Amino acid sequence: MLIQSTLTDIAGNLRELAENVEGAKVDSCHDVRIAFGQIRNGYPAQALITLKEWSSPAARYIYQFSVEDDAPEDLYLAFAEAKDARKNDRAYCRLNPVSRLLYVGSSASLDARIKQHLGFGHRGTYAMQLCHWLPDREGELFIRAWRFSNQTNGAVVQAIEDGLWASSKPMFGRQGAR
Repeated sequence: MLIQSTLTDIAGNLRELAENVEGAKVDSCHDVRIAFGQIRNGYPAQALITLKEWSSPAARYIYQFSVEDDAPEDLYLAFAEAKDARKNDRAYCRLNPVSRLLYVGSSASLDARIKQHLGFGHRGTYAMQLCHWLPDREGELFIRAWRFSNQTNGAVVQAIEDGLWASSKPMFGRQGAR
């Protein structure tokens, strides 16, 4: 039953979550750039080696994919076409308005999640599936990841991801836990 005391409890829980978000500490940040051609030609293991070495199974991550060029409309149209056609029988994420920020997410398994977004994971996994639709043009994908201690509560990491998502409005994906 939804009564005033329930609403008061919910508000208290949200205030506590906000305090925990404010007190959260980013252990480290790491950036990687990958040429579009490397993604189209197969899994770019060499380009991701520093990210793999930096990451740890004993941590939680928030990550974002972006492009720095002035033509994200090309990416939008290529993705929309692939998603509509269910190209290569892949599970494409949600399409939002055009943006240079492509995706914001979180994961305890950063390497596996990056691989899925690049399109080299299981076909049924909700992800960008980049290698299956990336247009044949020059460009560079920019990946930034923030590492949090595995002691950081999952609800705190989710709240930070949701806040980053809401403020940056990425072109792909959705806000909130799956």
